[in-house]
Amino acid sequence: MHLHRLGTGAKVGGIGAVVLAAATWAQAQGNWFTVAGNPADAAADTVQVDPVPVRRERDARIMYVRVSRATPRRNWDGVGYRSYESEVHFDCRTRRAHYRQARFYDQPLWRGDAHTHSDYTGDPKPMLFKDMAPNPTQRIVRAACGT
Repeated sequence: MHLHRLGTGAKVGGIGAVVLAAATWAQAQGNWFTVAGNPADAAADTVQVDPVPVRRERDARIMYVRVSRATPRRNWDGVGYRSYESEVHFDCRTRRAHYRQARFYDQPLWRGDAHTHSDYTGDPKPMLFKDMAPNPTQRIVRAACGT
């Protein structure tokens, strides 16, 4: 996993990957389908999916998922956030989804600048939506895989 802190005076390794990810996510803006919550309510747990896969393979899909949490959270690496945008690999054979990359924001609803970019391609993290009820994980996997 590669962790990049973003912001003034911060060291950023792999700047090309960060710029590419930012450009790619920026292209995806406006195509979001709300699976849970309310994208206009900063106090709601919200999950949105871009319904157009980035890449489609026989038994897998790569899609963008973004999440805004009602309260501050920490990711696997201890990084604090209120919202994040991510690239997710959906394995349709095993019915599981894993984060490949994510950009984390201090503010809800993806406001402000992302402060951290995490690359999980070498150590994918499971898409779980802990403490969210109802939990939309399996609903998103079914929709992504078309079953």
